[in-house]
Amino acid sequence: MKVVVVCFANTCRSPVAEALLAESVVSDTSIYVSSKGLAGGDGSTPVALSDVLRARGVSLPSPSGERLGEESLDADLLLFMERSLLREAVVNRPALWPRSFTLREFARRAQLNPPSRETETFSEWIGVLHATRTRDELLGEDPRDDVEDPGLWGDGPAFEAMVDELASLSMKVAPFLIGWSRSTSQGGRP
Repeated sequence: MKVVVVCFANTCRSPVAEALLAESVVSDTSIYVSSKGLAGGDGSTPVALSDVLRARGVSLPSPSGERLGEESLDADLLLFMERSLLREAVVNRPALWPRSFTLREFARRAQLNPPSRETETFSEWIGVLHATRTRDELLGEDPRDDVEDPGLWGDGPAFEAMVDELASLSMKVAPFLIGWSRSTSQGGRP
């Protein structure tokens, strides 16, 4: 299963979410987690964020600053850090909409609609989650969907809060991802 975590520049939120989610699903080697940015960035991790990550023993598994490109669009699941980024991505590439959620939205919908692994494939379950939403939900902003971005000039406490939130969300999402094989994520039966 291929999961792509997306933020704006891929320098703060998405690389950290990638690291934490990958750590949370490490027991399932069929899950590949990566991170990208809609715009991409210069690849430099803010010093304050680096300090927070080092203190927690978290290392970023891939280079930051990478832009969301065609090679990532075949992902089984795309998890965005905020609604505005999700909106921009699905407006530009409508085919992404059924398998693109904000991280917070996915955690919420997965808890409300747990999968039936005996009768559903991963893609069928994602279809169930998608069927419970409307395009109107992408309009405007909603703090229920956005992970706050401290930005490149954020301070230690702001990055601490971001990492805490991403760790909590990763722990909520991971159990829903573990246990699906690559073949079942793409529609085949186990």
